[in-house]
Amino acid sequence: MAGSIEFLSSTGDIARVNYSVPLPGSHQGRRLVRLDLGLAAADWAEAELTGGTTPALAAGIHRDQSGKITIDPGAATTFLRKKLTRLGYPAADIDTALAVLPGEIEGNDPPPQQPGLAPDTPLPNPPKPGGLDGLAKRFVSAAREGMVLSPLPGPGGSDVTETVPVDIEPDPQLFLVEKVAISSFLGDYGMGKTVKTFTLLPGESTTIRVKTWQSTKKSRKESSSIIDSHEDEAKERFETTVQNETTDKSTKSQEEKWSVEAEASAMWGWGSASVKGSASGEYQSGREQFAKQVSSAVGEHAKTASSKRELSVTSESEVSVEDGSEEVIERTITNVNVRRVLNFVFRELNQEYQTHLHLTDIHVAYTNGMDGVWREVPISGLRGLLAELLNEGGGRRDEIARQIVKFASVVFDGNDEPVRTLELVTYDPIQDTFTISPVVKDADGLPEAPTQNQFYRFKKGNLAQDLVPGVLLSTQNIVMRTDSVIVEALLGESDALDAFAMEIQGAAATAKTLANQRESLIQDTLAAIPDPEQRATLAAALFAPHASEPS
Repeated sequence: MAGSIEFLSSTGDIARVNYSVPLPGSHQGRRLVRLDLGLAAADWAEAELTGGTTPALAAGIHRDQSGKITIDPGAATTFLRKKLTRLGYPAADIDTALAVLPGEIEGNDPPPQQPGLAPDTPLPNPPKPGGLDGLAKRFVSAAREGMVLSPLPGPGGSDVTETVPVDIEPDPQLFLVEKVAISSFLGDYGMGKTVKTFTLLPGESTTIRVKTWQSTKKSRKESSSIIDSHEDEAKERFETTVQNETTDKSTKSQEEKWSVEAEASAMWGWGSASVKGSASGEYQSGREQFAKQVSSAVGEHAKTASSKRELSVTSESEVSVEDGSEEVIERTITNVNVRRVLNFVFRELNQEYQTHLHLTDIHVAYTNGMDGVWREVPISGLRGLLAELLNEGGGRRDEIARQIVKFASVVFDGNDEPVRTLELVTYDPIQDTFTISPVVKDADGLPEAPTQNQFYRFKKGNLAQDLVPGVLLSTQNIVMRTDSVIVEALLGESDALDAFAMEIQGAAATAKTLANQRESLIQDTLAAIPDPEQRATLAAALFAPHASEPS
């Protein structure tokens, strides 16, 4: 027998409306912070300085001593297939897009037909415009210019391409990966601008049509936003705006090689931190600037989307759906007043949202720029990662670990208050228990290095606030237009009847009042008769039709 649904909790509480619940699905992003920790070549393991496959070699691109570029079709196909498969493209679409690669490499017009098909038969699953269409041609063109073109996730889940030089050497780098999110909460409703006003004369009727920005697929895309929708187009526009706000051209050109290797979706910006000088202050101010830039991007994105939301009120009411079919609903409005006009005012209904940018986690990542080398671990995996990357004989593993933990251990929130983000977990192998304690630092502000039985981790839950998980970096209130209208009916002040007409109307009203009083007197009289038979006889006499009236 199936269990029943319980609306009461074990404590007896019942479900209730809670306006502090965030809207479903926060938008996630990542910020990469390159760490300058003063590491020399001798500090790195030999494999990190010489190992790995260069992107050019993985893509089958070779430059000889004379500077001539050659491309291996098999290696290039394998390279692109691996990248596109990780992006989630169907195998059939990948095969179709890469089928033309050998012809592009040879410089011939590639035969786009499959064996057994007529010359004019279209290929199944053709590449989508802006997706895989022309990828092979762009790859070959970049290779001949000495660049390796690599597909990677772009804003909103769409695919983009980045290029790195063919002649690239291993360059080991460590990163902090700050995971950030944008969560929105519903606020108050408010009336917006006036959309339409019209007047009905006494006794007049009309029909209305309300057309919103939801009526067509195109307008829905243009007016969608990450604040109140989950359209891919909205995510793409927002993340493009964030990248433009948080990354200048010079920084982007320097960091392209890292983004190609990281293949990180929703990359919202870059930063750097150095152990030289006021390292911690520089790192914190960089994040503060990043939070301001993201908040600015959110506001600009919301303003642009809201400006596309135009309502109109005409003579009919219409609702359109995305597939192009249309359902029309007519509404008739009548002014039942015979003495005064009736004015209607249609106004937009606006919705306020409280939007929060918050840091949810910090990871540590590494790459040397070679193909497939990118590694990323949570703070708890820091010791193991450094053991793989740094020479044991150099003795700098503990020093570097302490510096990284120092960077990640404190984050300043939106009120410029320091928030401790890490905690120390100690394992007792004898008792087989774990103990959680705060991070303890020495006089130089450095914590102890992680050991075999001790590690650091990012704290769970809401930190120093009760709104969102992690550290709250910034908050802003945003007002968005909705697809609804508020209608107000205002009765005119002046009479539309002359004295005689008003006298006739008053007499008619008096007649109605007297008729109601007569009916009430009859009903009260009948109710006062206790005998049912006598009451029925009197009722039949009172309500029986007269002889002159039709039966």
